[in-house]
Amino acid sequence: MTDAAPSQSEQAKDHGTKTGVKPVQKALSEVRLLRKRITQLERQMNARVTQLEQEVQECRQLNKRLAEIADVVAEVLLPAEHRDEQRLRDVLADYERTI
Repeated sequence: MTDAAPSQSEQAKDHGTKTGVKPVQKALSEVRLLRKRITQLERQMNARVTQLEQEVQECRQLNKRLAEIADVVAEVLLPAEHRDEQRLRDVLADYERTI
């Protein structure tokens, strides 16, 4: 009886298994592609975050420098009778140290 044709229920089982394999393989392939894309995007995002952190640090340094220059200018623009000479010397010394 090994040559007997499979029953309808056996054919249905086989058909379901065969047709179910391709969608599963396709889904797994798509998952692999998505994982690769996610990994690539994570690398890009991490690189961009690093770049932005560097730019923020540069902005902080520039803002500090600008504040120091503003302090010098404010002291220099005061009329002589209102100017604190010691403060002016201190502000200029601080500015010169940062140059």
